Amino acid sequence: MFGLGKKNAGPPEKPGYETARGCTALVTGSSGLCGARLVEMLLERGAKHVICFDLMPPDATLKQRFAEAEKKTKGKLTILSKLEGDLTNDKAVMAAFEKDSNIDVCFHIAALVGPFHDKEKYHAVNYEGTLNVIKACREKKVPKLVYSSSPSTRFTGGDITGQTEDELAIPNTFLALYAETKAMGEKAVTEACCDTLLTVSVAPHQVYGHYDSLFLPNLLETAGNGRLRIFGKGGNKISMCHADNYAHGLMCGADALYPGSPALAKFYIVTDGAPVDFWKTLNQAVVAMGFTDLYSKFHLPAWFLYTIAYAANVLGFLLNRKFKLNPFNVKMLTIHRYFSIQNAQRDLKYVPVRTFEEAWPDTIAWFKENWLPGFLERQRNSKKTD
Repeated sequence: MFGLGKKNAGPPEKPGYETARGCTALVTGSSGLCGARLVEMLLERGAKHVICFDLMPPDATLKQRFAEAEKKTKGKLTILSKLEGDLTNDKAVMAAFEKDSNIDVCFHIAALVGPFHDKEKYHAVNYEGTLNVIKACREKKVPKLVYSSSPSTRFTGGDITGQTEDELAIPNTFLALYAETKAMGEKAVTEACCDTLLTVSVAPHQVYGHYDSLFLPNLLETAGNGRLRIFGKGGNKISMCHADNYAHGLMCGADALYPGSPALAKFYIVTDGAPVDFWKTLNQAVVAMGFTDLYSKFHLPAWFLYTIAYAANVLGFLLNRKFKLNPFNVKMLTIHRYFSIQNAQRDLKYVPVRTFEEAWPDTIAWFKENWLPGFLERQRNSKKTD
């Protein structure tokens, strides 16, 4: 029998809002796109105290965002970074949990992402770091742990065309070290669920939004330099998730942690809803920046891309280097990757707070105003040095 958490004894009346109201929360990965937006939305929904834990200190823009959120909501933030925000240091993790004697929920988002790191680093951050968080939750009697997982923990290399989480088991072998170590972390969180620590894992797919520094900037930079082409036939569909929707999904996960909840020790995927055509969607952003329409260029055949990618892998092994073009990235840009969110709707009562039809144009407009000037300046400076 699962025990009673501090915030709700049964299903929430307003999913995504109840745990946040008056709570003290600890958020790992608070300087990233999703973590930072979660911190803001926790304060907006009435959190009393949010402990921000990240190896990377907030930059000037994020400091301003956090300051404005504190001022607007009267909530309190405690910022821990560098040595104080090191997930791989068990003493630093424990010290973070000691910043408040009554932490109601931990949102564990911090992770080492991307395909360009060593196996030891992935293991240290994504698995051992998660064990540090679980240990601190237990010792400090934190009743709720929401783990930010990844759909890549279910990738086998084939198309995903609207399946639910129940139809996507964790495979025996993984396409990337990131996915493997995130799966290890998720398994540890699932096994940690008990009467004194209620846990759930929630994953987004293809997060986007204001302040994104990975997904859209990398592709737009390549497009702006004239190097981006459509991979394969270009008809692949994917699920996307705005950062606001993911933060809301994480808070729905927290609200679903109560005795007897169907969400206990489960894994859920949250997205904007219906799938979109990946290349058509990306091309909207490319054209909006004033770059050449991707559909006016020839497509790169998948067989050709895989040949180059595998050759790059061999060369990278010989030179001890990692190249951006690798088989995993080619696969991710050519296969269907869209998911059903019916389980999250049923068990977490998750409903996106922003539609893709509204959020994607808004994101493009933000990038045109905030990212494009910097890119054009870099191009001008590059030409001066040529």
